[in-house]
Amino acid sequence: MGIPFVQMVLIGLLPSFLKVGWYRLRGARIGKGVRIAPLAVLVSDDIEIGDGCRIGMVSFIRARKIRLGNRVRIGTMVAIDTGEVHIGHDSQVMEQCVVGGMLTPRSTLFIGSRVKVFPYCFLNPTEPIVIEDDVGVGGDTYLFTHGSWQSVLDGFPIGFGPITIRKGVWLPWRVFILPKVEIGEYATIGAGAVINRSVPPRALAAGTPAKVISEDGKHLRLLTEEQRWDKLVSIMSELAEFLTYLGQPANVSGSGNAYLLDAAAGNGAPPARVAIVSGDVAMPARVDVLVSLTALDTDRSAGLDALGVAWFDLASGRTSFGASPMVEHVRNYLSRYGVRFSVVTDPPFLVAQA
Repeated sequence: MGIPFVQMVLIGLLPSFLKVGWYRLRGARIGKGVRIAPLAVLVSDDIEIGDGCRIGMVSFIRARKIRLGNRVRIGTMVAIDTGEVHIGHDSQVMEQCVVGGMLTPRSTLFIGSRVKVFPYCFLNPTEPIVIEDDVGVGGDTYLFTHGSWQSVLDGFPIGFGPITIRKGVWLPWRVFILPKVEIGEYATIGAGAVINRSVPPRALAAGTPAKVISEDGKHLRLLTEEQRWDKLVSIMSELAEFLTYLGQPANVSGSGNAYLLDAAAGNGAPPARVAIVSGDVAMPARVDVLVSLTALDTDRSAGLDALGVAWFDLASGRTSFGASPMVEHVRNYLSRYGVRFSVVTDPPFLVAQA
């Protein structure tokens, strides 16, 4: 992998707004609010970037085609060098990750939406790597789509093949995935595992090499609706404690199927109120954000939109999102517990099927 030093000096040192303008002049389609940090560059003749993306310092993406959805985050000192790069809405590639290696006409990295690739990972898309929506790739994880060194003419083994990680998979830190592996939806992999064969959906696999310990979600603990509600209220109470810690005093009050999180002004943020509800309860006064455990029908979500109230629908996994700091706090804190949302206004971002 060669580092594009010339571009990083000549273009990378430009202020972000000039850099974005220069790429647009060359035909790149770049959305609103995109920020490209110092010494960060894009090397491609086919670039499309959604709104609100951030590319960190001393990072580069070099590919024939670059597609970034809305609010994608590329961390500091990230190196991506492959045939095509597709990264969906709200996904992150964190600090000091490397994507690259031997090129073929099939070299492509497809990452869906709401994916996090944690620091120090190495992804080798000699053959296609597909990572679907809502996948967590723990730090120091390695994905290799090829394995070769000793001469195949002398009988030594080599391997080339795609890697596919389906929706909702969790890879903790230091997982090693070999070519021709598919990990099924919502499978969980043990830390430090070496995956040399495919893993079925909703399985738990661990070890070196990894073995399936539990199948068909038998290791999961299903919650009743009452337990789900209690857990949601508990999470929002923790959020109030966290806001207070940040300098924005907050508390949660209520009973039954309706609670309120009230946050005073502080830490540079205005006062805000979050309603936490389950079922068809009356809308409290002066609400900025509504979090509903049960599904919001079209009329109710449209009514909230008309009132300027941001909403989170846990039943459908959707949110109207919004620009206020409290919306970000709610979304980020729920994400700590694995609860994630697609933004209803985002255009579809399709991941290739391997």
